[in-house]
Amino acid sequence: MLEKRNYNKNKTIDLGDKMLNGQGAGKLATCRYGFFPMSYNGCEIIAACNFRRLIGSPVPLHEVAKEIYPYGNSFSGLFGTWPSALRRYFRDNNIKVKELTKYEDFKAEFSRGKYAVISFWNAHHIFKGLHTVAIENIPEGVKVYNRSNKTEIPVTYSKLDDYMDSGRFIRGYIAD
Repeated sequence: MLEKRNYNKNKTIDLGDKMLNGQGAGKLATCRYGFFPMSYNGCEIIAACNFRRLIGSPVPLHEVAKEIYPYGNSFSGLFGTWPSALRRYFRDNNIKVKELTKYEDFKAEFSRGKYAVISFWNAHHIFKGLHTVAIENIPEGVKVYNRSNKTEIPVTYSKLDDYMDSGRFIRGYIAD
């Protein structure tokens, strides 16, 4: 089984207990998901892992990937993980979240929340792919984890609209 082989490889990679950023850099880039390195397709797995760290329920990346892969992979990881698969992952792990698919509803709810995961199109059309990140509401604005492939630190935006817009938003999960 592919996920078992990836699990055995990934569990030997020491990522430490910090938030994961820059999926295309350092040790994180050597982790695998499906037939590909996570630098190519691991954003949903990384976002779920970071989200769990934020809510105080950390689980190693290799465990998250192994659990989600059988029902969440999109064509053996060619297109990463279906964003809707995170709903099942959170439910199966008793993580209470509110799922929203309209950007304005998400923004309103997140303004009262602390932590979330969002999936969005990289551009205003699907041909540039999608990205998923964990975000945190902080006094300075919104902190984004795993902002991009090579950005190895979280990036803070003064407001969510500086990072996201309704034309790119797919769905979000806010911690209850």
